[in-house]
Amino acid sequence: MSSTASPLAVPEPWDLVAPDYVRELLPMFETFARDALARTGTSTGSRVVDVAAGPGTLSLLAARQGARVTAVDFSPRMLATLRERATSEGLDIEALTGDGMALPLPDQKFDAAFSLFGLMFFPDRPRGFRELHRVLVPGGRAVVSSWLPFEHSPTMNTVYQSLAELMGGGSGGPRDGMMPLSDKETCRREMTASGFDEVDVHEVTARVEYPTTVAMVDALMRSSAPVVLARKALGDTWPSLQQALEVKVSALLGAGPQVGLFNAYLTTGIRHPSAASKTRHSQADKR
Repeated sequence: MSSTASPLAVPEPWDLVAPDYVRELLPMFETFARDALARTGTSTGSRVVDVAAGPGTLSLLAARQGARVTAVDFSPRMLATLRERATSEGLDIEALTGDGMALPLPDQKFDAAFSLFGLMFFPDRPRGFRELHRVLVPGGRAVVSSWLPFEHSPTMNTVYQSLAELMGGGSGGPRDGMMPLSDKETCRREMTASGFDEVDVHEVTARVEYPTTVAMVDALMRSSAPVVLARKALGDTWPSLQQALEVKVSALLGAGPQVGLFNAYLTTGIRHPSAASKTRHSQADKR
């Protein structure tokens, strides 16, 4: 089964959003990365692959723990940011430009494989899951994260619903409110179908505090990849639209401090020690 293509399945939006992505969202993403690393038992000497690694949130945390990390992403600017951050800390991370659906990596090399908020946007998610399975050693563990629907975070939902209304759109949020892997059953089914065993889905929440509603809206507008595409398309008309959004959301939520809840599923699975027979189809999916 193929997945519906997302406008986020190409490098451009991630290149555009890279600087503010790190500036505004790093603490939130570190919450999920720490949880993911803990669920795999990553420690000194562990061989880790971070697929769709972005600016290296998980990669850097794993490297600080002494893991041997390979990071893969298709966005040159995200990878440049990752390399700069690793160099500034003296961390040795192998950073590769590559496609998560055809990883430039050998079979059975890694003890743990991750894709945090990356694989969910792949045009062919099943192939992405199978690639994670392929590069794991028998007994290796994988974690794939994805977002819960925005309804689970009323404050965030208000922002994106208001944006959609101002733009004359639908229900709000990226892709008209439809997020990939946004229910437990789909997460469990797709990871299991790729050959993983002991698949489970965990809900994790990260809390971000903003001093004012305007500050929250501004941060979200600068760090959301779908929004940066809209900003680019709207050009000179964007500032007035964002100002209208700030007024609208302030009227709904008040102008004072706000708390944004980022709710995610972390889907975990293990490559069974006798899983060789389950990957017979993976060779055909390589480049």
